[in-house]
Amino acid sequence: MPKPKKNRPIRYDKQKDQRQSRPTVATTRPADVVLQQSQHTLPPSPVVSLEPLAPLIVRSGRPFDDQTGADPARFPPPSTLAGCLRTAWAREHDTPFDQSLTEQSIAGSLVVRVDDTGKIINHLVPKPADAHYFGHGAEAKCLRLEPGRLENGCGADLPEGLRPLRLSETIRGKASTGPAWWDFEDLLAFRQGKPRAHQELTERGWSPPKGERRTHVAINSATLAAATGQLFQTEGLDLEPDNLGLKQSDAPRLRLLARCAAPLSAGVVHLGGERRLARLHPEPETVWPTPSDTWFQDIQKAGGLTLTLLTPGVFQAGYRPDWLDATLTGEPPIAPGVRLQLVAAAVERWQPHSGWDLAAQPQQPRPTRKLVGAGATYWFRLLEPTTPEALAPLWLASLCDHEQDRRDGFALALPAPWTPID
Repeated sequence: MPKPKKNRPIRYDKQKDQRQSRPTVATTRPADVVLQQSQHTLPPSPVVSLEPLAPLIVRSGRPFDDQTGADPARFPPPSTLAGCLRTAWAREHDTPFDQSLTEQSIAGSLVVRVDDTGKIINHLVPKPADAHYFGHGAEAKCLRLEPGRLENGCGADLPEGLRPLRLSETIRGKASTGPAWWDFEDLLAFRQGKPRAHQELTERGWSPPKGERRTHVAINSATLAAATGQLFQTEGLDLEPDNLGLKQSDAPRLRLLARCAAPLSAGVVHLGGERRLARLHPEPETVWPTPSDTWFQDIQKAGGLTLTLLTPGVFQAGYRPDWLDATLTGEPPIAPGVRLQLVAAAVERWQPHSGWDLAAQPQQPRPTRKLVGAGATYWFRLLEPTTPEALAPLWLASLCDHEQDRRDGFALALPAPWTPID
């Protein structure tokens, strides 16, 4: 009779069976790995990265029953990240979990690639909504949408004053696929009008993998055994390339990057649902993206700018900020005195968002809201002369209407120069 196999050491986050032979090495437990890596951390910093230790469970807030099933894998919205980091700050400073925590501003999250030493290799941001893929293989290309005019005899149901978007060149064929996240440098170049090759975008970009689905069973509180027939599933977003506890890999890891109002120390935090764990790493403040010295001078000279959302946005007026009036003109709350007029907008399908208000007494669900997806792009004309110093507050700042949404990190925008059309 064959002997039963012994259990292999596995990581908490990946339950994969690795059947190929491995070199004889000393076994390292997951707790030992956490301890070893925490010995090489920086002092507390307002810029932090989060390394998920398990697939992230983030739900949209829709009903969860035997009819709807599990939500698909979803990237954490800004409010999820903000709640995680505020909780970490409260525990570190032993402060009460009350409404005052919501006053702390959180910016994020971006995605970063790191090497085996934890050094950040590059930043990743959502694909802009005005970039479209066509063709396949060697003929694949990325084209941009640009504000234009309708031809004579043509019309549209766009809001008054808003111009349509047209492809930068005529192309035959159907749309294709490409990376959902771009290297930050590719986005900057794209915003400056430089063409981007599809192959380069793919090599430097990233597309989230298919969700990891797990089946669970409900527990009967009286018997502490499995409840008959009560199975349910969750689907998580896995940022880990493979099971590092079973197989060595040179593939870069992915982390979430955020900027906080107050410094945070290294530790382990809960991120998303199911109390999934993430390791918090303080980072040098220099890793947060900054503009070039002439960036806002270029915007001033161009007479216009684009604002591309790097995180989902929530606006009272739906697809656009409510600080724009009926004539599509207004001043961003973060940059008073900079008067803008909206010329065109590229916005994809809205995203449902809800959650649970733990600070309310009694605790209650939050109302469902429609989010503008990250990557949405807006073209603005500068209506009055301005200065680079007046434009500088727009860099990776929130465009939301309400102060709390801005504190939560919704609608972080990248400003870039754009020359308005006549």
